[in-house]
Amino acid sequence: MRRFIYSKVEQFHYEDIKEKIEEIKDAFDRYLDSYPVKTSQSKHGIMGPVGKILQEIKKGKWDVEGLSGYAVNIHLHNPKTKGRISENARAALEEGIEKLLSLIREESIAAQDRILELVDYGLYYRRRKKSLAWLESVKREWVEFLKEKYSTWENLVKAWGEKPKKGIQDIESIGYPSKRVYAEAKDQKKADMGEFIKQAELKGYDLDDEEE
Repeated sequence: MRRFIYSKVEQFHYEDIKEKIEEIKDAFDRYLDSYPVKTSQSKHGIMGPVGKILQEIKKGKWDVEGLSGYAVNIHLHNPKTKGRISENARAALEEGIEKLLSLIREESIAAQDRILELVDYGLYYRRRKKSLAWLESVKREWVEFLKEKYSTWENLVKAWGEKPKKGIQDIESIGYPSKRVYAEAKDQKKADMGEFIKQAELKGYDLDDEEE
């Protein structure tokens, strides 16, 4: 027969630490703006090294330099970073770690878990919104590129020489120009996508596959 152990539950006062949590998310968010993963489907991909940091803190690893070094190592091993991290990005990362550790040291174990959860999912939601906004901005530029080149839907269909897919009936409804779509494209469509991708990459975009 199971025995239940009753203990006093310490109330979690979110309003008292709300501002500090926002500051932590702000710092990590600034760091992740420099981390080259914008269209990842998974939470793991979107959160990058920050997700790993939160896991390590939950395990009881509370050393600022150790956690910073761990995160920077992950960052530098991402091929898209080309082995570089800016001073501003590193500073934002370290600031987030310092502020988070400073906050949870003042709290009970139960409160620590709740704080980590709030930072984790709050930051994920913020990054997810940015990811979707980024995809939409690239799509808008792709649409403007096609409008400038072909003017009308009829001209585009004729140039591409393919039957439009279901649900695509004008230039506005053409989807995000991912590298997967580019790999499947042929002839003039492929040439147009290649030209746009080249222009986009010159602006700093990295056209990974849009998630399905």
